[in-house]
Amino acid sequence: MNPFFFWPGARGIVRYGQWSFLTIALMFSLISCAMILVHVHWTGLLPPKMQKASYVAYGLTWLALSVMSSKIERKIRKRHQVPPPEKDIFHDAQMHYLQGNWFETECCLNMLLKRNPRDADALLMLATLFRRTLRIDEAVHLMKRLDLLEERAAWKQEIRQEKRQIMRVIARQKKLTPASPTKAA
Repeated sequence: MNPFFFWPGARGIVRYGQWSFLTIALMFSLISCAMILVHVHWTGLLPPKMQKASYVAYGLTWLALSVMSSKIERKIRKRHQVPPPEKDIFHDAQMHYLQGNWFETECCLNMLLKRNPRDADALLMLATLFRRTLRIDEAVHLMKRLDLLEERAAWKQEIRQEKRQIMRVIARQKKLTPASPTKAA
């Protein structure tokens, strides 16, 4: 777990990119800066009892903003819940992939990604499909997109392997590309 996500609002900014999370994170940033100034730079500004009370207030503020952020996150998740699929599209994509039906595989995976753009399984399989069909730029783009997801942790080994295979294809393409002839002056 990334300690960055303990900052109220930070996880929501990364996952959902909404202004409300940015507002929460900025409020906590301002309060943190004020705490640092009061306790490190202007140490004589508050009496000792007030300084101790400010630590409690800081902790309560962190708790309140974290709860607020979690509530907003729950509302967003509730709003964007995907209804259960009528049939397993990912299974269909796997079957088409194993049969070499690249177009059908891509259609199924794009349907899954339309429902949930953060589907790590579908992104990884689509990147693999693009590599196999020599659409390397698209495969690299999807791998970069996959690197940004928190869900990638479950596929760490497979992602690393896919990146190596993409690099091999790129290296092979560079070897096969003839050098441009130089013109004699």
